[in-house]
Amino acid sequence: MDKNADKVHRLTMNNRETLSLTGAIKVQSFDPKEIALETVQGMMTIKGEKLGIKHLDLKEGLVEIEGFIEAIVYPRQAGGSRGNLWGRIFR
Repeated sequence: MDKNADKVHRLTMNNRETLSLTGAIKVQSFDPKEIALETVQGMMTIKGEKLGIKHLDLKEGLVEIEGFIEAIVYPRQAGGSRGNLWGRIFR
């Protein structure tokens, strides 16, 4: 059984300047223009300018981000039609 199945992933954004989220598992990468997170709902990328992590508590799954938020992206899960195409190309 997936230990993250019962955890909630919730986003709250204020004026595209602060973003609070629950359900974070791991910070994959971080720089002032992009933050990549693993969440209970899969990978997530936040893009923007002057991004910074104000608060991080992975034990509780909480993250607070500051900066100018331009995009929040949830890439397709591996195994979708795009994933299979890229898998065939890069064998």
